[in-house]
Amino acid sequence: MQILEFIKNYWVLITFLVGVISTFLTFIFYMIQAIKCSLRNDILDIYDRAVARGNKITHYELEALTHSVDVYFKLKGNSFVKALMEKVKNFEIID
Repeated sequence: MQILEFIKNYWVLITFLVGVISTFLTFIFYMIQAIKCSLRNDILDIYDRAVARGNKITHYELEALTHSVDVYFKLKGNSFVKALMEKVKNFEIID
């Protein structure tokens, strides 16, 4: 009975907090999706530049690519990036 009394007295605050929390969780979900999209775009951009150079990649691009891939997989990105990284391992590293 105490629970029903609590809900009866504070239903406005409870519904407000549930709304705020659900909005915050939705915002976090879409921010993670946006970050994954941005990382995927950066990875593809570096890969395309290296392919345009004749499968040659600089040290800095390789470092940036490796770091972006690590973060991408921590955010549970899909595995097509893994196939790109396998191809990049065979690229010639230039200065």
